[in-house]
Amino acid sequence: MNSARRIALDILNQVAQGRHTLDHWLEAADGRLAQLNPADRALVHALVYGTLRWQGRLDYLIDRLAKKPRRIDPMVRTILRMALFQMHHLDRVPDSAAVNSAVDLSKQSGHAWAAGFVNGLLRRAAITRDRIDWPDMQTNPDLAVAARYAIPRWLAARWIQRQGLQETERLCEHINTIPSITIRTNTLKTDRQSLIDDIQAQARRVALTRYSPEGIIVSGLNSPLPRWTAFQKGWFQVQDEAAQIVSHLLSPLPGETVWDACAGMGTKTAHLAQLMDNKGTLLATDLTAYKLDRLQDEMQRLGVTITTQRCMDLSAVAAADDLPLFDRILVDAPCSGLGVLQKNPDGKWKVTRDDLAQYSSRQLSILETTCRRLRPEGMLVYAVCSFEPEENQSVVKAFLQKHPDFVIHRPSMKAVTEFDRLLTPQGWLSIVPHRHGMDGFFAAAFVKKR
Repeated sequence: MNSARRIALDILNQVAQGRHTLDHWLEAADGRLAQLNPADRALVHALVYGTLRWQGRLDYLIDRLAKKPRRIDPMVRTILRMALFQMHHLDRVPDSAAVNSAVDLSKQSGHAWAAGFVNGLLRRAAITRDRIDWPDMQTNPDLAVAARYAIPRWLAARWIQRQGLQETERLCEHINTIPSITIRTNTLKTDRQSLIDDIQAQARRVALTRYSPEGIIVSGLNSPLPRWTAFQKGWFQVQDEAAQIVSHLLSPLPGETVWDACAGMGTKTAHLAQLMDNKGTLLATDLTAYKLDRLQDEMQRLGVTITTQRCMDLSAVAAADDLPLFDRILVDAPCSGLGVLQKNPDGKWKVTRDDLAQYSSRQLSILETTCRRLRPEGMLVYAVCSFEPEENQSVVKAFLQKHPDFVIHRPSMKAVTEFDRLLTPQGWLSIVPHRHGMDGFFAAAFVKKR
C-alpha cells in the first residue's frame, strides 16, 4: 500500500534495521512519495522525523503502558510510536484517528494478532495523558533527561557531567525542534542579494545567516527546492551555516592546489571552488564511488570546473603517497554525527558510547595519511560534526603530540561576521547548536612548519 502512514512505517522499519541512514531510505522512497499529494508527502516526513526525534520519550510511554514491554514485536512497537507521536505532537490529528490508523496498520502489515493490544494500549495512553509518571529531574537527572527529551541515557549522562543539567536541557530542547533550511549562494553564478530577490516568493521566510557571508535561511517553502528555478540554474546548494564556516577556516586562494579528502557528495568541495574563484586544482576523494558520481553531477550543475575525483581508502598510511603536495587540505572526517541530531534524528539511536573511541581512532588514521601530502607552510583543517571530546580536542592533542612539525593556526576569517564568538582560546572552531543556532561542529587548522 502507498498510504502516507504505511510509507512512513516502512521507512521507519528500514531505518531500525540499521543498514543505512534515514536520508538513504527517504531517497529510496521517492517513487512512492511522488504518488502522494503534497499534504500526504508532508505527513510522511512529519511522521518519520517526528517519531525518530521523540523515539526515546515514546518508548518510555509504551514501556509504562504495556504489561510486558520487552515482548513487543519491533514492528508493532514502531506502529505504537507513530500513533503516540501523533497523539502527543500533531494537534491536527484526533486521538481516534491515530488509534484507528494504528490498528489498521497492524492488520495491513501482517500483525492482525496485535490489533487488540495496539488498540487497548493507545486508548489507555489517551486516558492517562496527563498522569505520566516522569523520572525526577533532581534525583535521577540522566534518566529524566533521557525520558523527557528522547536522548539515549548514556548520552544524557555524559552531557550532564560535562556541562551541567540546565545547559543539557537547553541543548536537548534545541535538538528536538524542527530545523529551518540553510542554503549557500553559489558566488560563481550570482550574489546573495540577487539570489534573495529571486527566491523571495518561494518561501514564507527568507533571512540572512548571522555569520556566513553566503548563507540564507529559508522556511515555509511553497514547493520543493529542486523545483526552484534558482536551484536548476545552479545558484545555490543546501548547506548548514556551520559547514560553510569550515570552508572559510581553510580559506583556499585562487590558483592553489587543494585536497578535499573526505568529500562525500561535494557540498564543501563546491564551496572551496567558490572561494578559489574556480581557479587552481581541487582534488575530491572519498571511500564511496557513488558519492563521487553524485559530486560530479553537482559540480556540473554549479558550474565548477576545477575538480577531479578519485575513490580512495585513506585508512592505510601510504594510501595517498602517489598524490602531489597540496597547499591546503580539508579533512571533514567520518564521525559520530552527534552535532547534527536536529537534522538527523536517527543518529540518536545508532551511535553508542563505544563508537566514539572507534571514530577517534579512524580520524587519527585519516589525519596521519593526509598530513603526509601537505607542503611546508601549508594548512590542513580537521573538522567533524560532533562536539564530543574524543573526536575534538583529544584528536587534536594526539595529532600534535605525534607531529611536532605542525602547529595550531588561529585564523582571521575576515569574511565571517563575529568569527571570534566561534573560536575557543586555543584557536579551535567550536560551534554548539543551542548557542549558535546551527549544526554542532568542531574544527582545527594546522599549519606545517617550514
